[in-house]
Amino acid sequence: MKRNLLYLMILVVLGFLTYYFVFREDQPDYDIQEANFTVKNVDDIITILLTDLQGQKIKLTKKEDEWIANDTIEITQSRVKDLLDALHNQEPLQPVKLGSHDEVIKAMSANNTKVEVFTAKGKTHTFYVSKVTAPNNLTYMLTEGAKRPYIVKLPLQNVFLGLRYSTEMRDWRSKKIMRAKADEIEMIDVAYKDSSQYSFHLLHEKGKNPIVTGTQSSANPLNINRVQSYMRLWDSIYCLGFEARNRIKDTILTEGKEVATVSMKKANHPLQTLTIYFKPVSKGTKGILKVGNEEFDFDVFIGFLNKTDMLVINRHFAEIMLRSYPEFFETDKLPAAPQQPK
Repeated sequence: MKRNLLYLMILVVLGFLTYYFVFREDQPDYDIQEANFTVKNVDDIITILLTDLQGQKIKLTKKEDEWIANDTIEITQSRVKDLLDALHNQEPLQPVKLGSHDEVIKAMSANNTKVEVFTAKGKTHTFYVSKVTAPNNLTYMLTEGAKRPYIVKLPLQNVFLGLRYSTEMRDWRSKKIMRAKADEIEMIDVAYKDSSQYSFHLLHEKGKNPIVTGTQSSANPLNINRVQSYMRLWDSIYCLGFEARNRIKDTILTEGKEVATVSMKKANHPLQTLTIYFKPVSKGTKGILKVGNEEFDFDVFIGFLNKTDMLVINRHFAEIMLRSYPEFFETDKLPAAPQQPK
């Protein structure tokens, strides 16, 4: 009996030692509020603000199950997933050593991203992320109001976290533009610059058939199937890329030949507008489009999105949007009857 009790005591002691040395998590030797970089419940986040010292600002907002930037801009969802992964898993390793403190603070004060995290209850985290990589690909971060910056990393990953907190819009935005599912669309307006007879205004109230009006009338009834097919195509409109060169943007806006302005409003989102211009002929032009006495690129157009961003769009996606009023009143032709064998 005494021997069994001895064995039991030994097992208890071994169990305690195993827990202490293997499973117990050491408590950090610093105030956790000084290193408040980790967000436990990322699902509660509704807004993330990223701001740099050059005045660039990215506002990421959760709308239902997706994220958008600066209230209207479509972004790559996997990019936000990487950011949320960083917020949830990044860990402070230790404060920056006193001998390096002043140098790190100086570097961060000249080049950092300010991160502000909001839930429905308000702001929960504010900290600064250095844009300068620390040794061994680590990242310096500083909680707002704290005295010491910290070395931060993702467990088991050798990545510089500063890249995930980019304030460059080109790192976030998707090439999908003016995206909307058919049942989300409330209004589409296409106004042609020099061919107003083809302009149209589409209104859609959820649960009801859409209405199409224009500057002319039609003797035929509205082809509802055509209108609904047109609306479904708005869920897959892409651009080729965004034009950041201001000289080209200014030239297009002041001297460019406008094709049409497209406006689209989807439920619970601001109105979006896209003014489409003919693209001047350049070295990369493969086909020529003649408009009067002028020549333009046949395959590519230039767009000015929401009076902010210049983009390049190919003919296929431009034609998806640029339909004409009479098209919606044309009768679909029946398929030819199969020939009977002789």
